Amino acid sequence: MATDSFPFVPYCGVPPVPGELSTAWNGDPVLLAAFALAAIGLTVVARRPSGRGGHAGHRSMCLAAGWLVLGVAFVSPLCSLTSALFSARVAQHLLTIQVAAPLFVLGWPSGAVRWPEPLRRMARPLGKPELAWGLFGITLWIWHLPGPYMAALANDAVLWLMHGTLFAGAVAAWRTVLAPTDHAMRLRGLLAAFGTSVHLAMLAALLIFAGTPLFPYHLTTTAPWGLSPLADQQLGGLIMGVVGSLAYVVLVLAGAARWLRQGDIGQGEDGQLSGGKAG
Repeated sequence: MATDSFPFVPYCGVPPVPGELSTAWNGDPVLLAAFALAAIGLTVVARRPSGRGGHAGHRSMCLAAGWLVLGVAFVSPLCSLTSALFSARVAQHLLTIQVAAPLFVLGWPSGAVRWPEPLRRMARPLGKPELAWGLFGITLWIWHLPGPYMAALANDAVLWLMHGTLFAGAVAAWRTVLAPTDHAMRLRGLLAAFGTSVHLAMLAALLIFAGTPLFPYHLTTTAPWGLSPLADQQLGGLIMGVVGSLAYVVLVLAGAARWLRQGDIGQGEDGQLSGGKAG
């Protein structure tokens, strides 16, 4: 597709047309190198003994699956499709925050890394489920509003700020459900996660019932895919509201089931970063 039709070219490239998508992989050497180095580092960490007694093989599988999901989100043709369709961007976000982030939480071995004291002090408030999920929810809303969304498309640094804050916020939030330090944190985390599913549905409703396209860049990018800009936006809202909210419910139920399976829920054997501990 000709580049002169667009005011700028997003990080993932010129919006593709259907015939180009299968070959539109992201070959950014900086991204691939960063992924490779981080994957190697996390593999080494995952093999260390865990304070919560998890099996190293299980943790490694979770981390590997998490990296695979991130690869689908940022290296596969899905990345290119996000330049054309807002709905594809929503799918990319859900993969990172609802699939990759929980997998990384499950794969991270407690006590394997001694974090610097300043970092531990900064992370300590995120051990409060209400704060972790509240900040994550605010971040979700911010990056799906027209201004911040358009800024992320226009500037690569803002784009990675968007992805970084969404992913980090998701990890901090899911940790309170999937790797809490105690019984109270898990219960509060489950309730806070359910609350997030509610306001995610509210954001989805805003996108579906807006009545007009909210993202100017996509006014000229959706037609090759058989969608009007408004239909694409509504599809994104449906993905967010149906798939996204249901995923939260499923993950919350999984967290509750994991809690009930524990023999001694008061010991907090799933703890990672909280209070005076570092994971």
